[in-house]
Amino acid sequence: MNAFYWGSLALVGAVTLQWTDRRHWLTGHLFLFAAGALLLSAYHRFSAQASPLWQFIIVGMKVLAYGLLPIIILVVAVSFVRYSYRLIRKEGWHFHYSLLAIVGVLMILMLGLSVVNFEGWHSRRLWQLLGLALLLTAFFAFSFLAYLVACLTTRLGLPRKIDHVIVLGAGLMPDGRPTRTLSYRLKTAAKVYRDQRRKYHQPVTIVVSGGQGSDEVVAESTAMRRYLVAMGIPRDVIQEENRSTSTRENLRFSHELIVKKAPFYHAVMVTSDYHVLRANILARQLSLNLTGIGARTPWYYLPFAMFREYLALILMYRWTNLFAVLGLGLWYVLELVKLV
Repeated sequence: MNAFYWGSLALVGAVTLQWTDRRHWLTGHLFLFAAGALLLSAYHRFSAQASPLWQFIIVGMKVLAYGLLPIIILVVAVSFVRYSYRLIRKEGWHFHYSLLAIVGVLMILMLGLSVVNFEGWHSRRLWQLLGLALLLTAFFAFSFLAYLVACLTTRLGLPRKIDHVIVLGAGLMPDGRPTRTLSYRLKTAAKVYRDQRRKYHQPVTIVVSGGQGSDEVVAESTAMRRYLVAMGIPRDVIQEENRSTSTRENLRFSHELIVKKAPFYHAVMVTSDYHVLRANILARQLSLNLTGIGARTPWYYLPFAMFREYLALILMYRWTNLFAVLGLGLWYVLELVKLV
């Protein structure tokens, strides 16, 4: 069983999962694995039949790739640090804004230790530890790329007729106005509402979901309702859900509010583009027939938002990721024992 076999199997699994229920992070993993395995199979087939000239080019490309890898890692690490610095200057200090900088510093530390060990220390044990660190870095990089792929696949689907639009909250400004992220969600919800009314000519209710935080002057739902009314949405088509403090509660409490009047409702939820995947997963876990629509995110905020969302997914699947890390670590140790 070669790479083509495993790649084909992963592709079939990804397409099946996407067709039956696109609200899975696993779909991104399977599509990404399938692409890598099929490309590897194609490379092996091509290199086995390549002329001497192409063999020389392939070897040169491999050497170039190995030489560029440390430079790419360094550039990415420095970019992480610079981005965190600029975000903190723009938004003010919060620890979570420094997370990307911490990752960047760890990557630079790995490169620095590799250089020092190569030039002077020549510690075999350190090479082994750096190899394990590189393996785990590759694992988390793969799962992050899978998150990006799943962010795209989870939003694929045919438009459908709905009777409810659920808007998930995203914080308020100190004066009680929606944040820029939340305003984009509300604008997207207003567009969905108008498109549905124009296309199907039936009533559509907008449920604005969000409670009042300890540092907020009003409930998010109230600020969201005012914003939509100011955009020209009729007040009587807006319902407030003002108890929730998390995405899970947004979905559960909104569902409880809707089913009182419409037990067999058809709805979509509007959230930010980076957040659609996790919201879809939570809806699936709650057995709700909901799919998400993504609103745009300010470009300066998007890298941090995606990284934070990825960490939230890691925590959501903490046991799966822990077993994967332990499994990789055990495999690595066994391979080292074989070499000894």
